[in-house]
Amino acid sequence: MTNTFCPFLRETCKGNECMMFRDEECLLVSFLETVREGTPTPAEGMPLIQEGIERGGLIFHREEAEVPDWIEKRTPEELAVEIFEFIKKERTEEGSDYYSASHHFWESKGVLKFLVPFEVRSKIQRADFLAKRRVLQEEKDELPSLVAKCVDWAGINSLNKVTLADVDAFLLEKDLDLLRETKKALYSTANFKLKSRK
Repeated sequence: MTNTFCPFLRETCKGNECMMFRDEECLLVSFLETVREGTPTPAEGMPLIQEGIERGGLIFHREEAEVPDWIEKRTPEELAVEIFEFIKKERTEEGSDYYSASHHFWESKGVLKFLVPFEVRSKIQRADFLAKRRVLQEEKDELPSLVAKCVDWAGINSLNKVTLADVDAFLLEKDLDLLRETKKALYSTANFKLKSRK
């Protein structure tokens, strides 16, 4: 192998001594060549639109999936209602978190949200935001009841204070899953109540 300058190490290429070398080939160079040539096409049957994006002298190919008509015809608010209903059912049956349930919703509809055009991706993000806000509001309404149950649970477990791990254990025991924001509010409020009990 010829001694060449490595732009990553900023010194002469070390060849097989380098951890980025496999089978007489630099993995970094191979990766960059693959990126420059473009990514492999997704599964057949999905119509695509190709567009080249130039960054730093390299052209990256981003392939966009065609957008189903039902997404085009609905507003973010209408989509949010459908997402919310799906997530409510999904989280009850499967016990999954909000983000997994949201991902499953779009996947079940055959939508790869990161491959759709920007305008549609914006609509999807807005719909997801509205659905999450509705879930958050519902959890906020249930918070006083959850705090009381958590404080009782802490008492049964001889805890004068709860940690985030304790809150996770409480939620696991009750088979509940909350958004991160609600979990933090539960943690803070339960500790406040426990402190005022002393």
